[in-house]
Amino acid sequence: MEVDCLEMVNLWNTRHNSRSIVDPILVEIGELVSDFSLFVIQHVLRSANVPAHLCAKRACTLNVTESWLEDNPGFLLTSLLADCRENAFV
Repeated sequence: MEVDCLEMVNLWNTRHNSRSIVDPILVEIGELVSDFSLFVIQHVLRSANVPAHLCAKRACTLNVTESWLEDNPGFLLTSLLADCRENAFV
């Protein structure tokens, strides 16, 4: 998993007896990935992870859960298209 928060990576790597406010989230992530043969959280620059940042920013403003199974969310389209162009194989 790639995140742009180095503190989150450090907390994940040293999560024994954490008193961090995000500890419950780390515990839940640990439960969700317990069946994975390998799971790593890596730090990346925000500029390398813009779509994920926009989703997280949007989630902070919601009172209900949103899901996008068939349609791409409008707030994300420009970022997704830019991300695809930068990673396209020629």
